[in-house]
Amino acid sequence: MQSLPDEMSPALTRVCRLYEKLDKTSTELIKSVYSDDIVFRDPLHEVRGLTALNAYFSGLYMNVAAIDFVFHHSLGPMPAQAAGPADEGNADEGNEQGLAWLSWTMTYRHPRLNGGKDISVQGASRLEFRDGKVIEHRDFFDAGELLYEQVPVLRSVIGLLKRRMD
Repeated sequence: MQSLPDEMSPALTRVCRLYEKLDKTSTELIKSVYSDDIVFRDPLHEVRGLTALNAYFSGLYMNVAAIDFVFHHSLGPMPAQAAGPADEGNADEGNEQGLAWLSWTMTYRHPRLNGGKDISVQGASRLEFRDGKVIEHRDFFDAGELLYEQVPVLRSVIGLLKRRMD
């Protein structure tokens, strides 16, 4: 397990630990972090509900040979009730509420992309928590870097477009 940023809240730590374990055999673990009514969005998909998210991850991880996340910086969320002076440090760790951000680098390997070699993509996640569980998860990353530029035919077309824009 990697060391996580010191300032990370317990709720974000649970999210990171999930993604360290997540693979095609362990998608059922998502219920420990996500609410039943989760809304998950990334540049390629939108998924609503825990059952649909489990199916999405199962399909996504089906052909991935390896995947690894490194988490860099985090911000939020806050405990549901701030501890008073007498209760300092005793806030309930399962009650985090509100908005959090997490930056990361994902490295994955897929047999049909990039000649089966590692692909690294930097991104960030916007997470909204209610009662310590994620109710909304939105990922921000370059979809071209993740997928389109890894397909030989598309890579040359995207390269041409990028050169024309420079």
